[in-house]
Amino acid sequence: MQLYINGKWVGEAEATVPFRDRGFQLGESLFETIRVNGGHPFRVQKHMERMQSGMDTIQLDAPTSLEQIPGLVDEYIERNKIVDSLVRIMITRGTSAPGAEPAIYISSRELPPVDSWPVKVVFLEEKNYPILRFHPAIKSGNYLGNMLAKRDAEQVGAFEPVFINPEGYITECAIRNVFFIKNGTLYTPSLELGVLPGVIRDTIMELARKRGLQVEESFIRAERVDAMDEAFISSTGVGVLPIFWDGFQSNYDISQELRNDLTDVFEAGERNVT
Repeated sequence: MQLYINGKWVGEAEATVPFRDRGFQLGESLFETIRVNGGHPFRVQKHMERMQSGMDTIQLDAPTSLEQIPGLVDEYIERNKIVDSLVRIMITRGTSAPGAEPAIYISSRELPPVDSWPVKVVFLEEKNYPILRFHPAIKSGNYLGNMLAKRDAEQVGAFEPVFINPEGYITECAIRNVFFIKNGTLYTPSLELGVLPGVIRDTIMELARKRGLQVEESFIRAERVDAMDEAFISSTGVGVLPIFWDGFQSNYDISQELRNDLTDVFEAGERNVT
């Protein structure tokens, strides 16, 4: 496997990171994870738009670097003969040296296996974790709070935590978005809550509207979730993944339809689903 390490293609054993890279020392970094199916990266431009938004937020001026990324992703796929994978792009502030340019790193991992569903989630109070939460949300390298919560969830047998903010509203999972379905309406937490605008999140909402579902980005109180008909989480890796929690049951009929729709989109490559 060849990795892209700030301008160089190197094998994994030779890959090194500058000691003073601010992305690794201080967390001054952004990343995107792009799904690849059949050798085709999914919605690269959507990922670049989100990265640009994040760059604007953290005042990282690197337009030339951003323009390079789609071509580098294509070259990464070709060099490593990738068919199905998750390709991770990371851009950092670079080193502390005067005049240092932003740095780009590209790696990949296999698509996560999901042998069965629904998977269990547990609701956690996000005030108990050091989580970055503001609007517009960015996909930064600061995931400490998310990972601590995910670890806590796994220790009690859950696949993923779902966060409740201090005002009692559902926000998102540690590394995924969350959706609920009630009476033919698809609900997902509003971006105003500091929720990450997931590329797959947007795709699912497009697919839902195509199926005739009403879609609402809203403020969902935690006490409402038990009355929902269905629920699922989403991400670039797992797509649509139905969920349950203690006391919740569902037939997941619509969730399964959306899961199949999204799988068809992945297999077809990047395109406008509407």
